[in-house]
Amino acid sequence: MLLETEQTLELGAYKATQDSVDEYLRSTSDALPIYGQAGLAPPLYSVASALGMLLRKLALPPGAIHSLQEVETHSPVAIGSDVAVSAYLEKPRRRGGLEFITSVCTVTSGSTKSLTSKSTVLVPSETPREGAAREESAAESAVESGLTPVAKAITQEQLNAYAVASGDDNPLHLDAEFAAKTQFGGIIAHGMLTLAFISEMMAHAHGRAWLESGALRV
Repeated sequence: MLLETEQTLELGAYKATQDSVDEYLRSTSDALPIYGQAGLAPPLYSVASALGMLLRKLALPPGAIHSLQEVETHSPVAIGSDVAVSAYLEKPRRRGGLEFITSVCTVTSGSTKSLTSKSTVLVPSETPREGAAREESAAESAVESGLTPVAKAITQEQLNAYAVASGDDNPLHLDAEFAAKTQFGGIIAHGMLTLAFISEMMAHAHGRAWLESGALRV
């Protein structure tokens, strides 16, 4: 795979309309009233939109896995505002049959820098090590938090809706036949969808402060 790295790509622009924010919130089953009350989009709406634009630009092979994610909010994205997205691609790294592609997306609302989003995507070899992802996941320990837990049941219908809302149509999340042949053995949820649940917890706990200055690193 050949990518022109160590350069900035202009990914495009969009309007953060009420309809598009509502579509995103429905796809993540987030019904908190804070977004409408504040007139602000949730941070993960902007990050998911940026990641979807990046994935479409890179046109990675099917099965590429969104791995690490960092988010920093500098100023909120107002519903109805014009948003532009650019991305700086770092030099790819290779390890154990995987290529690690890291990008730093900058989301600008109007003339203001709103968010910085650092994403790492793993592109596996054609013969990934069986069970690797599950072994690593099983080794992780539980993390205690003072936040009120959010319980969700992720359905295929929700994954389909999130793919439309975010622009991330990776077949790992949508195509059972394709996903069955990967190291995961079946369909997996979008990583950004599960992060949206964390964002909902933070918005519930911290309200407008989360929308204006929230940050995540996973």
